[in-house]
Amino acid sequence: MKGRVAVKGDVAEWKAEEVNSLRDMIKSSPVVGVVDLQDIPAKQLQNIREELRGKVTFRMSKNKLMKIALEKSEKEQLKNHINAGAAFIFSNENPFRIYRLLQKSKAPAPAKPGDVAKADIIIPQGSTGLPPGPLVSELQTLGVPAKIDKGTISIERDAVLVKHGEIISKKISEVLSQLKIEPMEVGADLVAAYEGGLIFNREVLTIDDAQTRSNIIKAFSNALALSFDRRIFTKQSVKLLIQQAALKSKSLAIGANIVSPETIGPIMSKSVAQALSLSRLLDGAALDDELKNKLNVSQSAVPAETKVAEHKVEENKDNKDKDGEAGLEGLGALFG
Repeated sequence: MKGRVAVKGDVAEWKAEEVNSLRDMIKSSPVVGVVDLQDIPAKQLQNIREELRGKVTFRMSKNKLMKIALEKSEKEQLKNHINAGAAFIFSNENPFRIYRLLQKSKAPAPAKPGDVAKADIIIPQGSTGLPPGPLVSELQTLGVPAKIDKGTISIERDAVLVKHGEIISKKISEVLSQLKIEPMEVGADLVAAYEGGLIFNREVLTIDDAQTRSNIIKAFSNALALSFDRRIFTKQSVKLLIQQAALKSKSLAIGANIVSPETIGPIMSKSVAQALSLSRLLDGAALDDELKNKLNVSQSAVPAETKVAEHKVEENKDNKDKDGEAGLEGLGALFG
């Protein structure tokens, strides 16, 4: 049959059919990924498949047949990521979306001897709900402050039983099991995914959404500041540049007394302020009643402390002038 893998020699027919089936799925799916399903109990795997039904399709097969199927497609690079426990996933979602879906589908699981702690395993403070027994001494031996309180085993304060990266021993596994603490996660891990000619591996797919959003906002702010500073007109910077130009033109118009609906108010306020400032230098007889009233109001608005300070400055100035005149007279007397 055209387009099908021929059965050669003693190769089982079912293997050729399996390769053809895998190849057809690989070619027809825009996104193909390789997931690690090793050590996932059948029940939890079934739950994951049900949860992601309609979004992600799982297909398990023998590693060798999976590699052969990939070699007969444009997604051959994925074969380098196939190891024990590998399976295909097919989806219309992008790789990052698939990664998040798989992460959310993970479920808590008990720790087994030999497992590596992915984070600090903490025994929380409070009652365990367990009756007194050998577990108290076992916890104390492991450095956990345990005691008997009101007929149950109680933990005095939070205690780190296993640190991140440490291997979980058989004894610790048993203790965690008795405490009903499930510190591990079980689920499908996306090892790599193919989309649009690119391979996205786990390191690329494992991103911090909050940090990424923060980086994008920072980059946008920097770009906007640069375009504003260099007068580069973009959809985002043009509004700021126009606002700046409007403020500068208004300020210039006010300074030059160019009257417009926008500047008439500030120009009148400036004129009144200048008139009041000038009136302080004139004799009261030269002022009309309206200007006198405005001047009195402006002077009454000055705090008493400011007036006292101004009076002291005037006194000091007078004293310095008198001291200066006396000093000059004394200096003249020295020279006859």
